[in-house]
Amino acid sequence: MPRLPSSRRGVVWFRWKILITISTALCILALFCINRQSNSTATTTTLSSSLSVARSRIPLVKYSGDRPKLAFLFLARRDLPLDFLWDRFFKSADQRNFSIYVHSIPGFVFDESSTRSHFFYNRQLKNSIEVVWGESSMIAAERLLLASALEDPSNQRFVLLSDSCVPLYDFGYIYRYLVSSPKSFVDSFLDKDNRYTMKMFPVIRKEKWRKGSQWISLIRSHAEVIVNDDTVFPVFQKFCKRSLPLDPRKNWLYLKKRRHNCIPDEHYVQTLLTVSTNSYQNLPFSSSISNPLIFRIHFLHPNLDGLFRCVAWKMKWNGEQ
Repeated sequence: MPRLPSSRRGVVWFRWKILITISTALCILALFCINRQSNSTATTTTLSSSLSVARSRIPLVKYSGDRPKLAFLFLARRDLPLDFLWDRFFKSADQRNFSIYVHSIPGFVFDESSTRSHFFYNRQLKNSIEVVWGESSMIAAERLLLASALEDPSNQRFVLLSDSCVPLYDFGYIYRYLVSSPKSFVDSFLDKDNRYTMKMFPVIRKEKWRKGSQWISLIRSHAEVIVNDDTVFPVFQKFCKRSLPLDPRKNWLYLKKRRHNCIPDEHYVQTLLTVSTNSYQNLPFSSSISNPLIFRIHFLHPNLDGLFRCVAWKMKWNGEQ
């Protein structure tokens, strides 16, 4: 049998190497996708399990006491850098009037080695999850905080805070202001950034789509709506995802490809409560932030500096500055 010329053998061998390389790359990519999907499924299953357990602990009996509590819910990157300010704030309060819950990275413990305030000792959630900015894990962590706080029937107002929020007024003023109001305070307005996608229809209609700050104050009824939501949250998980790169210098990639960009924590609560008003007519909430709320976040309206304060500095949240 005649042998192929050496030049032909070289070409055939080169083609085989290309085929083997492409096949190997495709196999690695397939394994990566399977592993990513498996991790995502495991995370979703863990969250659903944790939330289900927390839901089962929420009392069905309506609170009838005369001392409602404020639940302070801190969503932290790790520790609480401003714990010394909160320590002074809580020292002026009757401890029967408030409770504290902190969502931090899994395994982090608040004790004498990690916080300067005894008010935060062992206040971390035991079922915390990894949180990534701009992903649905952020609102998943908020729901876990609310679910934990709802286990105490005396918690009647729920204040969601970041680790950079500080109180402007003393505890007495804040307590009287929030407890005396029958409404939640939610920064909510029409979205002009075109983050809505028709893929969310019909669960979320475009006219119900809202935007606002994730730092809010809720009445108990609204907190229950958020924790018990099994309809809107899955839509956010699937269709509201951040597409901007973590490195701001690479934003041109997003602009070039015009990918759909959606930040879940800036829309979820506002949209859910707007959608839910059809079913929960007895759940009023304020969509205005003109009231003297307690906390100022750096990206809210700057003309409210007399009512709000926030300390802003650069910190990393899973790689995000």
